[in-house]
Amino acid sequence: MLRNDYAVAFETGYCATRRFLIARGAQIEEADEIAQAAWARGWEFRDQLRDPGLVSYWVNSIARNLFRARFRAPLQTEIEDNNAVYTLDLDAIEVGRLLDRCGKQDRQLLEQSLEGYSAEEIARTEGITPTGIRVRLLRIRQMLRDTLNLSLPKEVATSQ
Repeated sequence: MLRNDYAVAFETGYCATRRFLIARGAQIEEADEIAQAAWARGWEFRDQLRDPGLVSYWVNSIARNLFRARFRAPLQTEIEDNNAVYTLDLDAIEVGRLLDRCGKQDRQLLEQSLEGYSAEEIARTEGITPTGIRVRLLRIRQMLRDTLNLSLPKEVATSQ
């Protein structure tokens, strides 16, 4: 892949990589750092890229692996402290519960959206117009919002 082609891909894909990481739970500053590292690593290993048209997807997979690596590092330490504090990612659990309420196609569309893919990118794979994708995503989100409001206590649901 030529330098100019990669530069163009970076200009158009960097923001999508950031959104992809934020959708996976990265903080904004962390998403910036990981996105920059992923695009730099992509440049270093660009000769491994088989299809230059998929550079953004390839870099997103690098970014995903870098993001996951930050969770693996603590697992390599020895557990000697009996006073360890354990935490749960309750937001991730709740997102998983909401996704479980979706049908297979709706869940797939929503997951692609959460991963940072644009409506145009999703539309190409689904064979639907970008506007159709946006409408479907809007309806899916509204259904989940309604479901969430029904499961909340009345005083909490009315304050939102």
